[in-house]
Amino acid sequence: MALVLQLAGVAIAVMADPYIQKANRYRVYAIALIVGFLLWEPQFSMEYGDVLYRNAPIFWYTLISALGYILRTVVLYLFVRLVGNEKGTKLLHALIVVNAAFCMSSFFSHLVFFYDPNLHWHRGPLGYIPFGVSFVMVVWIVVSALMKYRGIRRREAVVPIIISVMVVIAVVLDMEAYFSARVTFLTVAMTESIVFFYIWLHLQFVREHENALKAEQRIRIMMSQIQPHFLFNTLSTIQALTEIDPERASKVIEEFALYLRQNINSLNEEDMISVTKELEHTRIYSDIEQVRFPSIKIDYEIEDDDFLIPPLTIQPMVENAIRHGVRGKKHGWVAVSTWREEDAHVISIRDNGKGFDVDKMIEDTLKGDHIGLKNVRDRIIDMAGGTFKIESVEGEGTSVTIRIPI
Repeated sequence: MALVLQLAGVAIAVMADPYIQKANRYRVYAIALIVGFLLWEPQFSMEYGDVLYRNAPIFWYTLISALGYILRTVVLYLFVRLVGNEKGTKLLHALIVVNAAFCMSSFFSHLVFFYDPNLHWHRGPLGYIPFGVSFVMVVWIVVSALMKYRGIRRREAVVPIIISVMVVIAVVLDMEAYFSARVTFLTVAMTESIVFFYIWLHLQFVREHENALKAEQRIRIMMSQIQPHFLFNTLSTIQALTEIDPERASKVIEEFALYLRQNINSLNEEDMISVTKELEHTRIYSDIEQVRFPSIKIDYEIEDDDFLIPPLTIQPMVENAIRHGVRGKKHGWVAVSTWREEDAHVISIRDNGKGFDVDKMIEDTLKGDHIGLKNVRDRIIDMAGGTFKIESVEGEGTSVTIRIPI
């Protein structure tokens, strides 16, 4: 009864779980139904077998035993598919068919197993074939798990391996036992395995869902940083330069291509990057802007360049300083500085722009404005465990200070 309740619980959980893919959902249902049958049938036979099978008891007991051997390999095959292995399915199908043919031969031969007139079960000379097929399936599960989750996700292979060990132990115990169509050790192991497999699948797909959300966030970050006005204005600048200074136009095109490539590459950056790489990207951007606004001066004072930061951290801040701060000034300047303190790497982006009301900016951010600024701040906190501070005085300028713990 406890095993049946476990199966029912898994079926209900799978039905309500939004993360499990449809194909795997159906596989779990199939496993639960098959294992449920393997648990239910022996109990039913014990209570009603004498009545139902009295006209041909050997036939019915042979049929139930053959079905048990066949269905157990089907369950193991479904476990292989749950791991996510799509290779070698034809070979596994062939093993299931061969195993089924040998098991069904028990109706007219004693090769695999047979029942004597007293309904005592006996193993034939080929009686270990069903166990051999089960063993191959188990090895397949282990290899599939190790291959799929090798490298950084190898720890996720632990659950399928534990399940496989349970099944191997059950197969060995079944091989040593002589019994009729009753609940086998393998059936019990499969019942427990489906519970573990469901938990494993749930965690796996929750992680994949989280990764999809992170990828979506990276796309939003990139799109928030590549502003349409900057693209259009840069193309207009290049067009004008082609007529008056073709050599400089060629250089700006090269820098613009590098800028776009590095922004797009940030989509694939799940980890932090060197501050040197981020500064290079920032310089490319600022060089393009200085072509359009030659009155703007951009200084770099780099004393510390041996640490990591989230991609697209400094460049968006310099872009904000130019776009919202100094672009309209006759003598605007932006200073990017890095230095090392006792417990942190410090990045400072300062400008002498028009400044703004910080409290109002925070209010607008909470309403959903300033998405680029919020993305930078959130990634500094989440990825680097750092701090992000803005100070601004209207009419005087703005200072952004980022601290990355050492």
